[in-house]
Amino acid sequence: MHVPDGPLPLWVYLLFLVVSLSILGISIRRINRKFDDRMVPYLGVLAAVIFAAQLVNFPLPPTSGHLVGSTLLAVMVGPFAAVVIMAQVLLVQAFYGDGGFLAYGLNLFNMGVFASFFGWFVALVLFKVLKRAVDEKVAVLIATTIASFVSTVASAFVLGLELMTIPGFGLEALIVIVVVHAFIGVGEAVLTFFILLYFIRAKPQLISFLSGSKTAEMAKVAEAPWASPQEVIPVTVVGGST
Repeated sequence: MHVPDGPLPLWVYLLFLVVSLSILGISIRRINRKFDDRMVPYLGVLAAVIFAAQLVNFPLPPTSGHLVGSTLLAVMVGPFAAVVIMAQVLLVQAFYGDGGFLAYGLNLFNMGVFASFFGWFVALVLFKVLKRAVDEKVAVLIATTIASFVSTVASAFVLGLELMTIPGFGLEALIVIVVVHAFIGVGEAVLTFFILLYFIRAKPQLISFLSGSKTAEMAKVAEAPWASPQEVIPVTVVGGST
């Protein structure tokens, strides 16, 4: 989904550079209002996880796909923090030639801004519906997995609309991009499922959708330094089940 420098008109690159950097600035200010020193290592770990996961490409002839991770990040730390993390990841990737510097704003909008907020919204709606019928941890896992697929396809559609500014790029090409990314979305969903499953089992209280839930509260009690072994063992078992 990375767009290189060159193919699109210059005004498109400049427009999205202004839009994306403006939203990035807003996101940074929103995070600073609730800044917590304890979150810095966590955000750094997430950025490293997403960067590493994006290095794993799965073949999809005539191209290949990899995890984007915006929806996963948005569910875990919120859409504004997800934008900031994706901005860092995409900047580093630009230095390695994966997406151009001129196209940085365009790529940040597609994979950071739009994918984060749209994926977060879809996941939130699904989570609220599902948690009425199943455990919250199961609900967030299913909701995020589905949302990651939907977000990937929707982001591809947005990319196709942007590419239509290129002379000769028509509706057929747009359909091809969406169809290809539907298959890539399956890989996105699978990777999202397993990465989120790890965090749900290890630290459910760090996931924004679960941070105020009973699951998170039980996990916090289990980690309390004053809790006796007899108290920790049963709580940990309940909090870690799916």
